[in-house]
Amino acid sequence: MLLGGCASGGGTADAGTGPVDGGDFVTGLYLEPRGLDPHRQVFWETYRVSRNIFEPLVGEDLTTTDGTPELVPVLATGWDHSEDGRTWTFQLREGVTFHDGSPFDAEALHKNVRRVWDRSYEYFDEESAGRVKVWFANLTNAAPTGDYTYTFEFDRPFLGFPRILAQSMYTLPVGNPVVWETYGNDGFAEHPEGTGPYRFVSRAIGDRIELERNENYWGEPPHLHTLTFRIIPNNQTRVASLINGEVDLISYVQPDDVETLENAGIDVPEGTGAELIYFSFNRRNPVFDDDRVREALIHGLDRQALADEVYNGYATPQYSFLPPGNEAYRDEVTDFEYDPERARQLLADAGYGPGELRFNLVVDVANENVGQWLQAHLKQIGVETEVVSLDRVNYSARVYNPQPGDGLSIDEFGETNAEWLHNGYNGLKNRGLNPEQYPEVTQAIETALYADDAEQRIALWQAAEEQLRSKALVIPAVNLNRYYATGPNVEGFVFASTNWYDLSNVWLAEE
Repeated sequence: MLLGGCASGGGTADAGTGPVDGGDFVTGLYLEPRGLDPHRQVFWETYRVSRNIFEPLVGEDLTTTDGTPELVPVLATGWDHSEDGRTWTFQLREGVTFHDGSPFDAEALHKNVRRVWDRSYEYFDEESAGRVKVWFANLTNAAPTGDYTYTFEFDRPFLGFPRILAQSMYTLPVGNPVVWETYGNDGFAEHPEGTGPYRFVSRAIGDRIELERNENYWGEPPHLHTLTFRIIPNNQTRVASLINGEVDLISYVQPDDVETLENAGIDVPEGTGAELIYFSFNRRNPVFDDDRVREALIHGLDRQALADEVYNGYATPQYSFLPPGNEAYRDEVTDFEYDPERARQLLADAGYGPGELRFNLVVDVANENVGQWLQAHLKQIGVETEVVSLDRVNYSARVYNPQPGDGLSIDEFGETNAEWLHNGYNGLKNRGLNPEQYPEVTQAIETALYADDAEQRIALWQAAEEQLRSKALVIPAVNLNRYYATGPNVEGFVFASTNWYDLSNVWLAEE
């Protein structure tokens, strides 16, 4: 077993004087990552592994904790768009190789694009295409315009494209085409290969994923020699592993564990991820077609109490569907204030007496405590619920294929790009929301999505979010401000305003 804190390989500096090179770093994941195929991936824990292997054209500066991260060049050194915002041209970085030594150039990028978009390509991948369709549906042409230049053409303006490329899911991290040409599309996840600072070594499903430093990395070399991601779904086991020095980093720290960890000398940094926990309505259940019912449930939710009682104050109440860290986020907006009397009156107006409105709260096991709190809280306004707790895979299947009595589900999602509102709205539609019932919302989102004026783009997204929020289509709940914990000799870790972290700047101080 690799143990965190064993800084091997010869340090270059003493603790406290600067970074140390070498060392075996171990992360305890709360969730089994899905396949390490960058075009198919889901779950943040998957990307927290794969982003060390694969890189995007455009990235974000994850060395700061305040506000929305700045965009930075990664595999593209520069980019510009046509006056109408429909054509984007990227200048690609020269001298970059994939982990097997194959060159990264415009042709390699083209094969990545074709894999997710061009049905005439021999290795077109239906699953990948489905994932990126949310952003590539309006792509009309894409091709190299030089050995190290590449152009995307959309049928409408797409001013948010660069920051979308910097995100993880549903975008275009760049993989090595030689791999899928050798092993096929399904085999790519078993042989993940990109241009990143670490290269894949091995994976044991349910146990661990091992990476090693890419000695031929084009950029600043990372400090750590190896990264091991252990799968530890049990929260208490994960916490004990960190305290005992068996792992160096864990994610999804539970509020009840913050004080325990800090008393043990563990750092639990404060931060703001670009996501929020929110409650989605099962719109296939006809009770939620009544605006009064949805508004009542929002009026009946004391989000400050949720943050204080469930998250021990290690969360911030949220009233906007745009998460903190998002470029269009405004912390002063609100939807429907906490007013239980108003909630009970709205339910009565909708024809429901005390105890007559009943539905299931569908949660994954990590949020079972939230479901139990919400169950007790809704009872105070006369709503009866049953908590249905499922493992993550079955939970995901259930929310998209609900049972007739299902009512609310608990979701955790968000990104730094304003266009995420479009993605989030699609998620609500996947839960049965009929966009034809809300033409003002749909129109406002499309206006913002296809804006051709960069100075107006953010304001348009804020207006679209206000439309969505005013219709009570979702219940924003909280944003977690303690999410990661690191061992006492971990240096350089930053809780940036996004949903993943950069381990290339992290090192293990010598003890």
